[in-house]
Amino acid sequence: MLWLTEPSQATQNASTSYSFWGALPGLLWFGLATACLLLLHRQLTALVENLAWRLRTGAAVKLFSLELGATYVAPNVEPKTFETNLEHYTDKNDDRWKQREQYYGPNRRAFLVHKIGPSKHKGQLYDIQLYLVPHKGANLAGIAKVEYYFGKYWGNQIFVSIDRARSFAISTSAYGPFVCTAELFFSDGERVFVSRYVDFEMGGIAANG
Repeated sequence: MLWLTEPSQATQNASTSYSFWGALPGLLWFGLATACLLLLHRQLTALVENLAWRLRTGAAVKLFSLELGATYVAPNVEPKTFETNLEHYTDKNDDRWKQREQYYGPNRRAFLVHKIGPSKHKGQLYDIQLYLVPHKGANLAGIAKVEYYFGKYWGNQIFVSIDRARSFAISTSAYGPFVCTAELFFSDGERVFVSRYVDFEMGGIAANG
């Protein structure tokens, strides 16, 4: 005959202790994954937004063995020789040419550009340097100073550069793309605003460079 007796308190305690220690590795892994998501939330969000933007704009994206190619238009060729699936037609009246030329005039052929590299600062994704580049035939001699503005994440501050020898360069860090506006002050008293969307599209090259 089989007798069933209520387990002793010691047996119950041992069973509870075994269950806790058995579940501990799973709890630790869950805690580690949660901590990583919280710490890397901004960076992961920026990477996902970057990928989504590249897919929307048709830029080349490679995911493991899958590669989505960007459309390509070669310069200095006859229109009939273009090898592209894009619809295209000739600007016969030069309207677009004239409109495009207006981007050179107000800023006297001085353009705001940027380059990026992996950030050396905790919590940031890339270090960024912004500076002016004169278009061919122009120079920066007529510019006295440049005032940069990055937005409220930089304390709503305006940063002033007078270093013409370094092309009025300024550096910062960010975990996501942003718009930079810069006011150019010319020696003759004229002032003009230019802007730059500081994207992370070259991030892969910057990280491997």
